[in-house]
Amino acid sequence: MRILNTVGILALSAAASAQSFNIDVGQNQSAPLPSNTYGAAANQTGQWVSCPTSGGAPVILNEINNLPTGVTITATGGFGDFFVNNPNWVGDDANLMEDASDVGNASQGGGGGLITWTVVNLAPGQYSIYTYALAPDFPGTYSTIVDLPGAPEGAQTLTGNWLGSPHVLGQSYAKHTTTILTGQTLTILTSRPATPSTNFGTVNGFQIVKETLGTPLCFGDGSLATPCPCGNNGQPGNGCDNSIGTGGSNLVANGSTSLDTVVLTASGELPTALSIFLQGTTNLATPVIFGDGVRCAGGSLKRLYVKNAVGGVVSAPSVGQPSVSAQSAALGDVIAPGTSRWYQVYYRDPNLAFCAAPAGGSFNVSNGVQLDW
Repeated sequence: MRILNTVGILALSAAASAQSFNIDVGQNQSAPLPSNTYGAAANQTGQWVSCPTSGGAPVILNEINNLPTGVTITATGGFGDFFVNNPNWVGDDANLMEDASDVGNASQGGGGGLITWTVVNLAPGQYSIYTYALAPDFPGTYSTIVDLPGAPEGAQTLTGNWLGSPHVLGQSYAKHTTTILTGQTLTILTSRPATPSTNFGTVNGFQIVKETLGTPLCFGDGSLATPCPCGNNGQPGNGCDNSIGTGGSNLVANGSTSLDTVVLTASGELPTALSIFLQGTTNLATPVIFGDGVRCAGGSLKRLYVKNAVGGVVSAPSVGQPSVSAQSAALGDVIAPGTSRWYQVYYRDPNLAFCAAPAGGSFNVSNGVQLDW
């Protein structure tokens, strides 16, 4: 018999480069990577990244759009990778689940019973984490307990004679949700008591899904009644384009407004741009030209945070800074439950020749996000 006694740790350290990832654990030789059209349990299509665990070397992760990032995943412990053909699993199900990492159990010694999965440089925000941990050889006999301390879902046991897609919660995968703040690390435990000691187990893969909060709006992509000031339309969903041609800045919100774990993140700015996080009490019916962009946040405007971008990305609040609602209250705008606020980030873009006067200016602005508190 083979059953998993694993303690797997995902240390998710916040930085500004990560978004969403599909990770196929194993050597991916007998069962290659799933196709880009395979969304698995998260329904998240896109690039899958191979994560071999033998040797414990860091694996650089590409996002689901296959863009490189500074995010890495490192596996420590267990007995390396293996492959077992399961006749009930075909196609991309087999590609994800049949090659995997062998964790063993504590009675075996030498790393058995513990795998540490360390993911670093994830951006702050709200995440859903899907863990695939079902043995391809005896899925109905072996089981894995997956837990994320502090997550509302609690510990989940994976076992069962899963016959292929659709994936089944509690059989082929576990799901947990959590909010990651800048600089925060997080631990996920996958375990099984070593009784009987002949039981072993498997980790097949992960999907890390960065969730968004609120309603995006005020796009500088040509969809507004007020156009970008010099025909500098951005990419869909972004603000107006800037002088270095990133396609405009994109603002997203993550976290919760009920607990106020909100983190605002703008990307696509100039690399080190001075950036101001703006809050408004209304959404302008007619947007106004604002520097090289378009502003929809109106009413009583508050400059919540002032920060410099790193690599064109900027997030607020950081660890140690007041929350969005606390900072708003400190500036004289107490956000009452049941009300909304509108957010944009404007940032320095000193190339005056890009959007020549009188239309343009020395700064640009992201799209907007409406948050309901």
